Amino acid sequence: MSTDESRAVSRPSYAQRAEGAPRARRLALAEVAVGLPAAAWGMRRRSVGWAAVGAVLTVHGVLELSYETVFPRD
Repeated sequence: MSTDESRAVSRPSYAQRAEGAPRARRLALAEVAVGLPAAAWGMRRRSVGWAAVGAVLTVHGVLELSYETVFPRD
């Protein structure tokens, strides 16, 4: 397998990534929008489970939103 072939297999093209970008961005915003209140609810009620779920959703959403900065489009 040549280097060009391995790059084509390992990294999707710009068109493939651009198709899912708006949907992924909306999902990331939804995760942050749900995660922050869930974390606040868990901290207010002193529920470790709710606080953990809220933290995981928030962190995952923020990481998804920062993906474009870390891996810019070609």
